[in-house]
Formats: sequence, structure tokens, C-alpha cells
Amino acid sequence: MPGARTHDIITVVTAIGGAAAYGLYAPQPDLAHGAVFTGTYLFAGFACAGDLDIKSAQYRRWGPLRFIWLPYQKIVPHRSWISHGMIAGGLIRALYLALVFLCLAAAGLALYSQVQGAEAAQQAARTQIEAMKGFLADYPTHIGIAIAGFILAGAVHTLTDAVSTWFKRRF
Repeated sequence: MPGARTHDIITVVTAIGGAAAYGLYAPQPDLAHGAVFTGTYLFAGFACAGDLDIKSAQYRRWGPLRFIWLPYQKIVPHRSWISHGMIAGGLIRALYLALVFLCLAAAGLALYSQVQGAEAAQQAARTQIEAMKGFLADYPTHIGIAIAGFILAGAVHTLTDAVSTWFKRRF
């Protein structure tokens, strides 16, 4: 398997190549769509790659927040279809991250209810739920593009590992 530095270089090069290809070949390139895809692709490549199932460079990049990946590491075997699946790997990490942030938001609301009372927390929760519904309704394309960025970054990571392993075994 290539090291983190090699994965990082490949992530940057493929992001640049993908952005250039999008700008040149998309029938109607949209700057916001390109930025969402490139941003999530880079984020997924640097901080949410397939090696989060071990104590890797991607894991260490989370700094004090890396604890959120400990359950993932305990559940997911290294280089399994869950972590290194071409489509499943990136999608599972995106869903896992969304679930973690949902749990953290729920914990924050529980703390808020202790300070401000249950009624204030319920109102805050309703406000946040309505805001999320609005975001999901207003930006479905952006959300799909962001998920595609996660999936493609994971696929490139997996392909890089597979090609590297093939060359090491072959030569």
C-alpha cells in the first residue's frame, strides 16, 4: 500500500484533473457544483479516506476530534469491503460522519435543555429540524454532488491501494 504522502499527492492531482475536466467538458459548468464536489473530494481524500479503520495519517488529522472514529475502527476490519469498497466505502464513511454529527447535535440539545429547560430545547430542535428540511429541499443536487465526492475519493484511494499491491506482488 502506498503511504499517506502518496495518497495525498494522488488526491490533489486527481482533484485538479477532475476540476479541469469538469470545466472543459460539462455542458453547463456551474461554479458552485464544481466547488462542492472538489471540496468534498479533497476533504474525503485527506480526512475521510479508507484508512480510517486504523490509526493512520487520516485518523491523526482529526486531532482532538479523532475520537469520533474509534467506534468505526472497532467495527470495521482493515481493507474490508466496508472501508475499501469502491462505492460502499465512501458512502459508509459519509453516512457514519453524518450519524456522528447527528448524535453530537442531540447531545448538545440535551445539554441545552439542562441549562435552558426542556421547552427551549424542544423549540431549538424544531428550528434545527426545519432548517435541515429546508436545506435538503433547496439543495438536493449539492448534497448528491457532495456524496459523489466522498465516493470517488474513496474509490481513488482503493484503486491506488490495489494498483500498488498488484505491482508489489508482480515485481
